[in-house]
Amino acid sequence: MNALSMILKKEFIHIIRDTITLSLVLAMPIALVLLFGFTISTDIRNAKISVLDQSKDTQSKYLIDRLSASGYFQVISYPNNEMEIDYDFKNKDIKLALIIPPNFEGSLSKEHSATLQVINDVSDLNVASILNNYVRAVVQRFTSDYNDEIKQGDGNFDITVKMLYNPESNSVYMFVPGIITLIMVLVTALLSSITLAREKETGTMRMLLITPVKKLYIIIGKVIPYMIISFISTIAILVISVTVFKMPINGSLLMLLFLCIIFMLTAASFGMLISSISRTQVDAMMITMMGLFLPTVLLSGFLFPLNSMPMVFQVLANIFPAKWFILAIKDVMIKGSGFFDIWFYLLILFIMAVVFIIFSISRLDKRN
Repeated sequence: MNALSMILKKEFIHIIRDTITLSLVLAMPIALVLLFGFTISTDIRNAKISVLDQSKDTQSKYLIDRLSASGYFQVISYPNNEMEIDYDFKNKDIKLALIIPPNFEGSLSKEHSATLQVINDVSDLNVASILNNYVRAVVQRFTSDYNDEIKQGDGNFDITVKMLYNPESNSVYMFVPGIITLIMVLVTALLSSITLAREKETGTMRMLLITPVKKLYIIIGKVIPYMIISFISTIAILVISVTVFKMPINGSLLMLLFLCIIFMLTAASFGMLISSISRTQVDAMMITMMGLFLPTVLLSGFLFPLNSMPMVFQVLANIFPAKWFILAIKDVMIKGSGFFDIWFYLLILFIMAVVFIIFSISRLDKRN
């Protein structure tokens, strides 16, 4: 028993001294409960929409007010034609557009009916389906109130739906961008963080740093092989998605590949950042899983809409590269967007990469 107690004492001392691993182990259950509890939701609040009001009468304005008051929608634009609606989908990240026909109030008073057109961004099939149901629910309540007001029960609306970017409602449109993102994170960020942490753990990093080679070259030389592997995997996924699952690439292929390279650079720099604060390979793996992989799955809009999450998680999602990459890759592949449509996303990813690299090199100097 004395021997056992000594071994237990030695292990507890080892655990307490390894503050990074201990903190991760204690924080992980709390983080997982909070993340899964708040992010896994099918409810969507304040989805951005545009309304083309061709009538501009009392009833059309009342219908718009009902949409805004529902809490499901946030009207951010009032385009004048359908060309402006297309611009809103590409540049204002709207999820739905509603077209109210001319003489809306007159049609209701004389014919007791009207036809509304809903245009859905079906690049995210789940979100489009949920928002469609929300629109129908709001319109149904509006119809009921209108019938009560005029003391008639035969007023009704026809709703026509136009499915934009994914007319066949193919679910692969939603999953392929997310899978590409996960592959890049796993191969580039995870493996680069582990390999750099391994060099530090075994002590070979000190030997590399005293060689007459710039520290930046050492880091880049360690990371580039994994970027190449990740790039090859991404091309394979794209080929399979296009040939087998009929996933479109409506934008420029060169633009798509350039975007992937920028994201790989950002993911690799994130891996460098993780390795710079990790003492062991286990630390690097756990931090990558908690600090990058889980946010990529839960806070990027890949599986769960960001609009359904509390505001604190919507703000937190902005610091993770995956959110911006998924927005950009969907725009290029599905919407056919060009450089001037996604330049903001590219700029954010590039700035993140530069900041991570600078911080990583500074930390490397201090630790080694």
